[in-house]
Amino acid sequence: MGELSVIILIFLCGLLAMFIELFIPGAVMGVLGMMAVIGSIVYAIMTGHMAAAVVLLVIALAFVPAFFVLWKGVAGRFLALKEQETGFRPSTTITEDLVGVEGEALSPLRPSGIARLNDRRLDVVTRGEMLSKGTRIKVIEVSGNRIVVKGM
Repeated sequence: MGELSVIILIFLCGLLAMFIELFIPGAVMGVLGMMAVIGSIVYAIMTGHMAAAVVLLVIALAFVPAFFVLWKGVAGRFLALKEQETGFRPSTTITEDLVGVEGEALSPLRPSGIARLNDRRLDVVTRGEMLSKGTRIKVIEVSGNRIVVKGM
């Protein structure tokens, strides 16, 4: 295998590695591919294959930006929210209509535990006070999935 064949093989392996980076993100394959492409061009210059170096440089200058555009399109397609997913709310999200609801501590609240609110078992937390099992409680704040209660 001649020098020119090795140069072209290294260049093609570099382009292939950058193409693989489109589907297996992590930057390792992309960086290795970029290094192989640059290395093949430098090797072509060092061995006196100037015409091959110029052709590979032109191809690299055309394909490298295309890979970045493809990567942005592929990553955007797989990582972005779809239109039908934008209004999605997980079933574990606690609504704020619990504020003011009264219930009973099903476990000791030290300061967190389990309580029955609106016939549902929910994880709750106090503002630092310790409450024993069976204590009547009232919801005073809801923040995301965090339900803050106080003893009555």
